[in-house]
Amino acid sequence: MSLVLPGEHRGHKEAEFDAFAANYDQALNEGLHFTGEGRDYFAQGRVQWLRKRLESCQTLPESCLDFGCGIGSGCQPLIEGLGLQSYVGYDPSADSIHEARKAGKHESIRFESNEGVLAGAGNDLAFVNGVFHHIPQEERDQSIQLIWNSMKPGGWFAFWENNRWNPIVHFLMSRVPFDRDARMLFPHQARALLRRHGFEIVLTDYLFIFPALLKALRPLEAMLCKLPLGGQYLVLARKPARPIP
Repeated sequence: MSLVLPGEHRGHKEAEFDAFAANYDQALNEGLHFTGEGRDYFAQGRVQWLRKRLESCQTLPESCLDFGCGIGSGCQPLIEGLGLQSYVGYDPSADSIHEARKAGKHESIRFESNEGVLAGAGNDLAFVNGVFHHIPQEERDQSIQLIWNSMKPGGWFAFWENNRWNPIVHFLMSRVPFDRDARMLFPHQARALLRRHGFEIVLTDYLFIFPALLKALRPLEAMLCKLPLGGQYLVLARKPARPIP
């Protein structure tokens, strides 16, 4: 049995996510409770897996763009799990950013709804989780370009998306009000999108196979990560260190 988590991170439809900003967690939990786990389990699992993969590439980032950060629930897992020195959360939903900023201010943490702040930011890492299934297909290239422009040469891009191959994904997403009309990407579509903008694909992994009821089997997930069974997949890519001729 595989599980999937509805898109914990939001997308490009400002008005839609403004409407859910104040009760985002409640809406998300309408789907998540079927997995037997809460939001924090998945947020920490993604970051732990990403750290493992980055360490295997002999790198860890100091700065991160969380693209489509929503109400900022991914901020602390990323900072603590990766040991970040600076974090920028971006989301076009102004109401979501307002909610994110309520958590408090710190000079190393920023939340922005103005895409102009992304250009030339020079981040070591761009992180996206469950965002692109909310972005209309005709706008996805523009979003990838924003991410590209925010990264330094040689920077890493962690692209997390719900696994369209997993039939349980469709059921769980149907339970979440803001995920019902989402259009997921197959892994090969995500890789093609990134390649089209110059990213080098490093790997694709699948995570979150077993629900809480079968948590005793979770140690097997590392061995099964190349099979399209998990609720989410990670495409880890890199911006070339030198400009493409």
